[in-house]
Amino acid sequence: MSGKTAEFEQLFNEHYIKVYKLAMGLAGNDKDAEEITQEAFIRAFRYYHTFSRESSFFTWIYRITLNVAHDFLKQRTKPPINVLIEDLGYPIEQIIDPDPANDPETVVLANELRFKCLHCFTECLPPRQRQVFCLVLILGLSYKETAEILDCSLGVVKVTLHRGKSRVVGYLEDRCQLVKKSNPCNCRQWVRLALSQGWLSKKDLANPRPTITPQFQEEIVNLETLRSIYQNLYPETIDKALTQRIKQGIKNKEWTIFS
Repeated sequence: MSGKTAEFEQLFNEHYIKVYKLAMGLAGNDKDAEEITQEAFIRAFRYYHTFSRESSFFTWIYRITLNVAHDFLKQRTKPPINVLIEDLGYPIEQIIDPDPANDPETVVLANELRFKCLHCFTECLPPRQRQVFCLVLILGLSYKETAEILDCSLGVVKVTLHRGKSRVVGYLEDRCQLVKKSNPCNCRQWVRLALSQGWLSKKDLANPRPTITPQFQEEIVNLETLRSIYQNLYPETIDKALTQRIKQGIKNKEWTIFS
């Protein structure tokens, strides 16, 4: 094994999981994520001689993955939400199951469907908003890391993330029961249709995803208000001041959402 190959193999082992998580966030399913990850590392190995080391390998491979995913997703078939709207031609109220089952299998499949559904909304975002959304919210990268990967300023990352979140929340707030229990759309209402259309499979029961816990609407509003206050009071040191305030609030158990 050459020195170059051995070095790249070590980098592959160190970064594979992170790259796969990014691909999963962008693609929304295991099969496509695996293809994107594989192609990203193949491309990285092919052009490894051009890696200048002026930036970290972490940054370099993430940029490659974003490019591979962009090319891949342009060729992919339409997500389920488009199939419903464009191909079936029925109002959602006529498609959803008015009396969904409440057995353990349905609960697990509904959680899988919830993941796919939420991902479809990220696909509706413009490419840059989707990239920032996935890097910051799905992977948990810092604004600084995200800015380095996308070669933009911290301000651009923050503004782009805000716009992306506003788009998703704006659509969900009057429809999804995750946001508000009185909203009309419940994930379990889609399980039977999803199974019949092939969006879900009983194989999904073997490796269930962790349950997505609805956030507490009132506390989110309070935290958003708190951020607005700190933006006005501490415009130059908003991040540091707000971080310290929230840390203190968590310590004092002010918000159930952080329990």
